[in-house]
Amino acid sequence: MAMEPMDVVKQTGKTIIFEEFNRDEDKMNLVTLLTRDDEEIAPEKFKEALMGRESELVVESYADFVEKFSPIIYETVVKTEDGSARFVYDLEKPKYNCTKIKLKDHAFYKMIMNLIDRKANSDKGNLEFPYDDLKKALSPEAEMEECKKIRKNLLSNTKEYMKLTASGEPSSEADRFAQNIMACRDKIVDKYQNKSPLALLPLLIADKQSQIDKMKAAEEPQGGSSEVKAIPCSYTFDDHGNLQLIEQKDSDDAVTEIVQEDDVTQLVKVVKDDFRESAPVAIRDNAYVADLVVDVFVPGGGAQLSIQDRGKIEAAKKQLQDIYCSSLESFTKAVAAVVEKFAGVKSFFDHASYEGKLPRDVSVIIANCKVDAILNDELAKNRFKHYFGALRDEKDVNKIWFGIIPAISTGDAVQASTKKASDPFGKRSTDHTSEKKDASGLIGLDTAKEMLKLLEEAKIMTFVNYKAGEKTGFIELTDSRVNQYKKDFENVQSEYAVFVYPNFTILPKEKNAVKIGTEYRPEEDREVGAFITIPGMYLDASYVACGMMVGVQNYNLLKSKGYKVKPKYPCVRFDLEDADNSKRVTTKLNRETTMEMQKQVKDTIMEDRFGFVFADNKIIFDGKVLNNSYVINARSLKRDNNGKYKSLYKTLVRNLVDQLLRASAENVTDQIVNQFLIDYVDTWKRDNKDEERKYANRILLKGETIELDPGKHRLLVTYNQEQEVWEDIVINDSESEV
Repeated sequence: MAMEPMDVVKQTGKTIIFEEFNRDEDKMNLVTLLTRDDEEIAPEKFKEALMGRESELVVESYADFVEKFSPIIYETVVKTEDGSARFVYDLEKPKYNCTKIKLKDHAFYKMIMNLIDRKANSDKGNLEFPYDDLKKALSPEAEMEECKKIRKNLLSNTKEYMKLTASGEPSSEADRFAQNIMACRDKIVDKYQNKSPLALLPLLIADKQSQIDKMKAAEEPQGGSSEVKAIPCSYTFDDHGNLQLIEQKDSDDAVTEIVQEDDVTQLVKVVKDDFRESAPVAIRDNAYVADLVVDVFVPGGGAQLSIQDRGKIEAAKKQLQDIYCSSLESFTKAVAAVVEKFAGVKSFFDHASYEGKLPRDVSVIIANCKVDAILNDELAKNRFKHYFGALRDEKDVNKIWFGIIPAISTGDAVQASTKKASDPFGKRSTDHTSEKKDASGLIGLDTAKEMLKLLEEAKIMTFVNYKAGEKTGFIELTDSRVNQYKKDFENVQSEYAVFVYPNFTILPKEKNAVKIGTEYRPEEDREVGAFITIPGMYLDASYVACGMMVGVQNYNLLKSKGYKVKPKYPCVRFDLEDADNSKRVTTKLNRETTMEMQKQVKDTIMEDRFGFVFADNKIIFDGKVLNNSYVINARSLKRDNNGKYKSLYKTLVRNLVDQLLRASAENVTDQIVNQFLIDYVDTWKRDNKDEERKYANRILLKGETIELDPGKHRLLVTYNQEQEVWEDIVINDSESEV
């Protein structure tokens, strides 16, 4: 009895991503792996270095990827000619002292990743989606909210610890709360240790705002009447017996929850000592900042606010807020491109995983370099051909099935301007800034095509897309743009190349204003909003498309969608563009537009079925409105005999059959093929005759077949009444021809 297909091939989803994520010298990349040896090594050794257990380039989850490849952002303060300070951010380490910031810990990164998750379940289009709640993550108030959580946890754990230790008896429970207190202290220290001094700006701004609010509350009549608002106080008596009132500070913690005064004093001392020991040298001896940290993290432990001139406090707050705004804008512009890359990998794993896991035996290889770095290095290019040529014939867990080349330059990217909008009625600028200049470091179309040729030789089905942006998304998709795409790729003609469009939007350019607070305008005697602008953020569609293809290789994912599956069958025949399949296995991204895809656009796509195409029309399926984008076309760049582009599953099924045949012998003969037809193909045909065996992942559908043409020693396959020849599966007529 023949082995089941999955016992032979093991996996059908291993993927390699050709993108640079981290430039640090200590991070491995594929070019280094290809060129570090003076002489060529055995393909077996290269394979182990590339995808073995100890490989630095292999990841199995998004968390694993972030841990390995999250870059450091380097912050430098520079002085401009007018003497003012400006914050500059770079992904490459400068030769002078600078501050290191972990991208994965920054509020901007977290906001974008949360935005992707939130949009997955939204029924709103791009312009109607409520972005403001998520954008609050960049405001000083958001940082204060995080600090308040730490403060409450510190208070709660301290109270419980004091209760349990009051009697003096040993208690394991007390140990638990002691550990929790230490964890809170670590979180407090983390707010200022080994971080940019700017990390404390939200606290400083909030402190100034608190002083201003307190003054306003004391100055302004309550409810519009002449009655002065009462300020809560505690009282004591001086040495002469006179009543002394002490204004109480605002606190989010109820007075009844405050711990004993001695305990507060102890917490104040601990937090201050931690600050003096762990704060950056520049602020370690600053009593104001130390008191501020205590005030933020110890309930009722801060010093009373000193009464100052409100105008001076407003000016101080504005100065701090201006620094915060300019630094945050500078940071987001510097890291926008790398955050978009991380968003792409996150979306790949979102679609490729089921219950947080990739299909069995599937992993992802991160090249950590762009393809031009391989092609421009003659040694790397030649060794890529050699090593990946050897990997082409690998079986089971070592076979690389898919690849991603994201973000091809459209050739018309204009260098972003950091200038604010000028007066539209002022003097017209005569500067010639319309010269197109692509400063993004993207690869060009010709470079992508050259790499696609190498990957075709390696039999790696590779997904590519033009750089995601406002011009390559759903809204701008027209029939003329589709025709231009066809023209761009007309000479590729490869069943291993997949062009994906349109791209997705995370944060549209029209919604990139973020309110980070207010500022007082004395000349108008009113508060106005203080805003920053951050870049629009977009998602390369090839990550989504490839992720979906890997995802459906997992029979558990198909099972969760209500399909009947056979675990021992691979899922290479599952067709994502099938009318039913495309509505049951959708993307995890919201419908972006409220209008239907124009008829002429769809006609242009469907006349020859060009590309891997997403749609976001409002569709009712199974009694529910689909809120997610879905696949309408899943084709490679190779035309079939009928002039239409080839379905992806056809190539995947052939590669599966090739592996099953070569598992029997290195030299495939007529005899081996005939045995294969009996052991496998006859079983696959029978699956269509029994209702109970009509699995969603069966290899052949009704009326489809694989046959041997004995006269020409070749395999013929019939899909949907269309026959093709599998020329690249070489068959010999007898063992004697070995």
